[in-house]
Amino acid sequence: MTLKEDDRRQQILDAAQAVFAAKNFQATTIKDIARAAGISPGLIYWYFKDKTDLFTSLLSERISSGLEEVAGLALADMRPEQFLHNFARFYIGMYERPQNLALFKMVVANTVSLPAVVRQLQSRVVAGVLGTVQAYLEQQVALGRMRPCDTEMVARAFIGSLLAYVVSRHILKDPLAQQVPQDRLVEGVVDVVLHGILPPNPQRQGAEV
Repeated sequence: MTLKEDDRRQQILDAAQAVFAAKNFQATTIKDIARAAGISPGLIYWYFKDKTDLFTSLLSERISSGLEEVAGLALADMRPEQFLHNFARFYIGMYERPQNLALFKMVVANTVSLPAVVRQLQSRVVAGVLGTVQAYLEQQVALGRMRPCDTEMVARAFIGSLLAYVVSRHILKDPLAQQVPQDRLVEGVVDVVLHGILPPNPQRQGAEV
C-alpha cells in the first residue's frame, strides 16, 4: 500500500470512528462514513469489504496502537512502586482520551450487535494488557523486588480495579465513582496491591489481641 493509499485509509477510519461513536454501528451507513470522509461511498469498498470489516479494522488498529503504548511502559526499568503508579495513571488516562473513550463506548454499545467481533477484540485487549503486566511482575519476582506470588491473579486484580473505575465513571455514570479523584483511586489500588490490608506484622497483632 502506497503512502497516499495509507493516508486515504486512515482518513476513512477516522471518519468511521466519529460516525460510529455518534450513531452506533447499526444506525451507521457506508454513505454516512463517506460523507464524513468527504469521499464517494464506492471508494470505501476499495479498502474494506463492508461495514463490519471497516468496524473490525478500526477497532483492531486502534487497539494495536494502545497495546504498543502499554508494552513500551513496561519495558522501562522501574521498581514496582513506581511502575504500578505510572501504569495505573497511564491506563486510566488512555481510556479517558476523548477518542479512546468514544471507541470504548462504541465497543460496549455494539456487544449485542457484533458479539463475535467484540468478544475477539476484548480478548485480545485483555490478553495483551494482562500479559504485559504479568511479565513485568514475574521479572520483579526474579529480581527479588517482589515476593513469589501468583502474578496472573495480581495482574488481574490490579487491572480489574482500574477498569472497574473507568466503567463506573464513564459507562454506568455512577455518581459515587465520579466523585472519586483519579489520584485517590490510584493510591488506594496500588497500596492494596503492594501491601494488602493486614497490619505489617499480623502475628504480633494477633498475639496482642
